[in-house]
Amino acid sequence: MFDFRLPFLAGLTGASQFNARAMDHIYTYLKKKNGDNGRPEYRLPSMVPGTLLLPAGLLINSWAAQNHVHWIVPDIGTTLIGAGIILNFQSVQIYVVDTFSLHAASALTAVSFLRSVAGFGFPLFAPEMYKALGFGKGDTILAAVAIAIGCPA
Repeated sequence: MFDFRLPFLAGLTGASQFNARAMDHIYTYLKKKNGDNGRPEYRLPSMVPGTLLLPAGLLINSWAAQNHVHWIVPDIGTTLIGAGIILNFQSVQIYVVDTFSLHAASALTAVSFLRSVAGFGFPLFAPEMYKALGFGKGDTILAAVAIAIGCPA
């Protein structure tokens, strides 16, 4: 049976360690470039690769799994999914803290609530969606939704 946990963990860990350091350097660079005026938006540039990695990983993982290609290909896709998720998660969390500094706990609670509602709703339709469409088409729809939501954000 395919075990997605290790590649997912590798994507989460690698991207989070890289992003934690890179985000501070990017923030400092943008702050100096704009007259030592820091803004919360300077925390968001790492969402760009995250927004691209998540749908790319979904597409690679799903179509490789559906077509039964070598096991490393879905693992690469799963690693990209983990990296995309954590890049977006860290960027949003730090942005919210910087934006609502006095009320950061309440703002983070609202973000967590929205994430939890999505986590609650997805299992309600996902099994039927994948049964009807298969992995490839099902994750292609998710990748399109991720692009439609992620790119404007």
